[in-house]
Amino acid sequence: MKSSRNALSLAFIAAAFPSAGSLIAEESTSPASQDPLLEISSPYFDLSANIRAHIQLPSLSCDADELQLNRSLRNNQNMLAKSVDRAAQALGYYSAITEFDMQANGECWKLTVTVEPGEPTIIESLAVQVTEHSELFDSTIKSLPLAEGMQLNHAHYEASKSALASTALELGFLNAGFEHTALRVSPAQHSAAIDLVLNPGQRHRFGELDIDTGGSLSADFVDRFSTFEEGDFYTSEKLLDLRRKLNDSQYFDSVSINPQLDSINAGVVPIKASLVPRPRRVYEYGAGLTTDMGPRLSAYYEDRFKNPRGHRLNATSSLSTTQKSLDADYLIPLLNPSTENLRFSAGFIEENTATFDSRSYRGSAAYTFVNRSNWRQSFFANFRHDEFTLNGERETSDLLIPGFNITKTQADDALVPQRGWRLFLQLRAAEKALLASESFLQLNLNGKWISPLGKGRFISRFELGTNHVDNITKLPASIQFFTGGDQSVRGYDYKSIGASGENETIIGGKSLAVASIEYDHEIASNWRVALFADAGDAFDEPSELSLKSSAGLGIRWVSPIGPVRIDFAHPFDSDESLKLHITMGPDL
Repeated sequence: MKSSRNALSLAFIAAAFPSAGSLIAEESTSPASQDPLLEISSPYFDLSANIRAHIQLPSLSCDADELQLNRSLRNNQNMLAKSVDRAAQALGYYSAITEFDMQANGECWKLTVTVEPGEPTIIESLAVQVTEHSELFDSTIKSLPLAEGMQLNHAHYEASKSALASTALELGFLNAGFEHTALRVSPAQHSAAIDLVLNPGQRHRFGELDIDTGGSLSADFVDRFSTFEEGDFYTSEKLLDLRRKLNDSQYFDSVSINPQLDSINAGVVPIKASLVPRPRRVYEYGAGLTTDMGPRLSAYYEDRFKNPRGHRLNATSSLSTTQKSLDADYLIPLLNPSTENLRFSAGFIEENTATFDSRSYRGSAAYTFVNRSNWRQSFFANFRHDEFTLNGERETSDLLIPGFNITKTQADDALVPQRGWRLFLQLRAAEKALLASESFLQLNLNGKWISPLGKGRFISRFELGTNHVDNITKLPASIQFFTGGDQSVRGYDYKSIGASGENETIIGGKSLAVASIEYDHEIASNWRVALFADAGDAFDEPSELSLKSSAGLGIRWVSPIGPVRIDFAHPFDSDESLKLHITMGPDL
């Protein structure tokens, strides 16, 4: 019951074939109970996979006898051979020899396809031409999956045409079309010649941007999110960028950006933006628990648009056994509202720890923008009044603190990244001659890095800081350096590590050094286990550095709002044997 057949020699295949590289197939298919089996034998996996994607088994019951199998093979041989030919020629094999065999196989039957592909077809001539503005297409042409000397693959040919057409549309050539496309195959010589000639036509420009804001914000304000001006060359990327910025602004529930293609006049494309604003006011209440702060109640209020110019007001408060706080912010979007703003803040915070008691009142102004390298920068000035008790001494201070910080975060996932990093640098200072009770200069640098390691993640973080100051004890406790707790050196109480004062009491240090390494491994969907080691100290002089260290085991639950972390840490420089830490929130 065997038959053989030479492959058809075709000059051109008009159908678009699936990419062999994207197909995954076994040499044989394991059947369910009483299902026919298809087995393909060829020297190349991609060829076998492409044949499997094209071939259709004959309609024949599993109890067919040998005579019926023979008859079915004769009746379907042409159809099967054409399917194999199409699959082989899609990958450049125009001289394939195919054999078919049908045999009873256990509870059903099996079709075996044996293919000898023969010599592949090679692209000997490739000509790609863009009749106008060819320089704009250079990078696309260089990246096409076609080149002289390559094996012919019809999917690559179709992908190349699509890439040229997509580039034309992206650049604003909305009427682009191919003047000539040709794929000429010479099966006898195992060679192919390809010619592509694209005529981009007229390059279009942006027309008027008509914005329907939904009535809450002014059109002039929303227009400031746009990255294009009327008269700029039309690109779809700029429309996508506008949609992304409006979505990220948190002003709107839905954003629709539509080019008015039916209204094009003299190559000018009007744009219509339809926006549905989010509810103006937000009220949120919550309760939580961390081992640093203990049980905590919180409240949040936001007015998303105080006026049509997009000004925002928000207020937050929290209450726990360790910390009480109340903060209010007023944000004014500037010329580029997605990357530039002015913020005025006022707040109060009270902390009661085993090391110090502190109460602070503050007011601040900050100018924030995102630079061309996507680093977020802030210039700020804070005025604060502090009352604090440290090492049995009660102090007060008033400080005008100007400063600067810069930060950037990159991650492949907002909540649980497999790969990402964060870096933060801040410089701030105060001078007695400028409304300050003490002078100081402080530098703080911290960062975090996450990378895949095997089936888990390696996570490392660090924090470095230093103060240039005559008497560190005269600075507020919130400006002095302490460490220990959930987010620094686990195994120790919150801010319990610092420089040694009289009678071995803990006081704040001039400098800070903290480091941590961690490995977490997924054990089930949304569950991970972690091993970690932390070390750190707050100290006055480098010679006094004495790192306090710990190690432990943790478990992570990936909740919809971020990982919940439960850690058991053993401190190596404390009388305690084990300490529990509970935290939650994004990894970066």
